[in-house]
Amino acid sequence: MTHVEGYTATPAAIESNRIPGEAARKRLLTGLPIAERRLELAGISTELLEGGAGSPIVLLHGPGEHAAKWLRILPDLVRTHHVIAPDLPGHGASGTIEGPVHPDRVLAWLGELIECTCPTPPILVGQILGAAIAARFAAKHVNKLRCLVLSDALGLAPFQPAPEFGAALTAFITEPSQENHDRLWQQCAFDLDALRDHMGESWERLRAYNLNRAQAPELKPTQKSLMEQFGFPAIPSEELARIRIPTFLIWGRHDLANPLPVAEAASVRLGWPLHVIDGAADDPPIEQPAAFIKVLRAALSEAEFAAPQALPDTREAWDRIASGYDRTNTETQMWLGNESLVRAGLRPGMRLLDVASGSGALSIPAARIGAEVVAVDQSPVMLRLLRERVSRESLKIDTRVMDGHALAFDDGSFDVAGSQFGVMLFPDMPRGIREMARVVKPGGRVLVNAYGDPHRIDFLAFLVGAVQSVRPEFNGPPMDPPPLPFQLSDPERLARELAKAGLKDVNVETITESTAFKSGAELWDWIVWSNPIVEEVLGSLALSEGERGVIRQTLDRMVRDRAGDDGSAILRNPVNIGIGTK
Repeated sequence: MTHVEGYTATPAAIESNRIPGEAARKRLLTGLPIAERRLELAGISTELLEGGAGSPIVLLHGPGEHAAKWLRILPDLVRTHHVIAPDLPGHGASGTIEGPVHPDRVLAWLGELIECTCPTPPILVGQILGAAIAARFAAKHVNKLRCLVLSDALGLAPFQPAPEFGAALTAFITEPSQENHDRLWQQCAFDLDALRDHMGESWERLRAYNLNRAQAPELKPTQKSLMEQFGFPAIPSEELARIRIPTFLIWGRHDLANPLPVAEAASVRLGWPLHVIDGAADDPPIEQPAAFIKVLRAALSEAEFAAPQALPDTREAWDRIASGYDRTNTETQMWLGNESLVRAGLRPGMRLLDVASGSGALSIPAARIGAEVVAVDQSPVMLRLLRERVSRESLKIDTRVMDGHALAFDDGSFDVAGSQFGVMLFPDMPRGIREMARVVKPGGRVLVNAYGDPHRIDFLAFLVGAVQSVRPEFNGPPMDPPPLPFQLSDPERLARELAKAGLKDVNVETITESTAFKSGAELWDWIVWSNPIVEEVLGSLALSEGERGVIRQTLDRMVRDRAGDDGSAILRNPVNIGIGTK
């Protein structure tokens, strides 16, 4: 008999471990409601399991494993989904990668797998190494996926397993014996004895195939390279931030390879819901299959109600209005930028990031203070106009075309990250704030300026009143839910979003912005050039040029009625200045 810390292998189990690889695999898959097929993907011969009907779901296993590792959840999943579970390159019955393993080759392999097997964007579920590959793919190919589920994922932090896990893993890699296999699994499972009891003969079959594959020397170079490329290093934060589909974390509470605090930190940093499975270590699908299926289905139900899979591209819209915005809005709002920067404690020599900078209403005052300023915006035209302003004042500002949802900066790069009337317009505003929080240093501050209560905004009331002169039924844009310009109009909402991004000492102050207008034409220009959403609202009314002329005339009369002795009408609106400390 063979003994491993209280476990006695039966003669049948010992005999099972002598079965050749193909036969061991066949026995392991016996009775599962799936079929096997082979595809050539990115030049890699790939074996996959496939079964069921419904929306597609792709399962990527962990290091040194194979698609059959999903055996305890496959019967449930195929009842509702078309399941595709490949052997990763260099794993199971799939071919190896000749020469160096380049990440782009692996991502191309996954892309071809999805293209060949999924008629619609699939749910992508990755475990451990498979999760790291899945996350990298989702960051690069957001429109090819419906949802992302990462179980005990590598790549969210550098791989630093518990010492006892590392020792067992090294021993098994060096000498893949039955004893070392079970010693490793004592680290991989929360209760290995209970797992063996529940699985019965399936455990012996699983171990037999695990050992057969671990003893195949031709697989080891590809497996080692995949871990070096995907498993050991942390995925850069700016890359993870580019994942814009509903994403969920599932974690075994007792994971020694990738401890739970890694998942908890990633959940806070990235805003990904975390589901923790009790009674499991690093392999919940095998150890707690019913609980894994339950949280997986809960995550998929939540994804149905999550934000759209892809965020709209508004770059062209901002490019179109950039010159008008710079002419009408930027100069009038620099005083607000300066006021808020003073409140945020910006001092000479500090590094400031201006997110969705436009043509400089926040960046220019910051540079005047003496800060080292980096301004990012998705509109190249806006940034060109900002550089022209910088040149005229002999200032220095670094400008970069960039999406504020996915800032290409390392964690802790700035003393202050600010956004004036910018992040409030983001389709995924919480992500924008989280990104700002990520790139500031510990002790640094995040500043968000956003419009306050729309019912107290004079220019909005003037616009609605003027439009009613030709469309009496018009009452302004719908406010339930609030349109993007007003999604942070509630000071409490702004405070909550800053706190949810992990910021402390959050304070939101509402001040009054006053802007002078000498004519209705000047006010009309200021409003319609303020952001593309205004023209969207007006465009939905299908106004004729004649009606637009009447609106401008009405605005002119309203401005004259409000004007003081100097002929200017002062229009006021509340602005929320939110500041939080990392």
